[in-house]
Amino acid sequence: MNCIHCDRSAHANCRFCGRAVCKDHLQEMPYIVELYTGEDGDQKAIVVPNAIYCGICKPRERPVPMPELK
Repeated sequence: MNCIHCDRSAHANCRFCGRAVCKDHLQEMPYIVELYTGEDGDQKAIVVPNAIYCGICKPRERPVPMPELK
């Protein structure tokens, strides 16, 4: 697999979209693993702070409603 930016050999895949990136083009971004309500009633998240990011895709800040799946 080759890097989406420069077509050299890739070393990782974007956690958000799956695009391949080489060492020179990989970036990092927080990734939410799970959302839950804590014992205190507050909404909380388990987050990986340095997930691989391609720099191209646009992950949403909030969950997207999908009523068609009901």
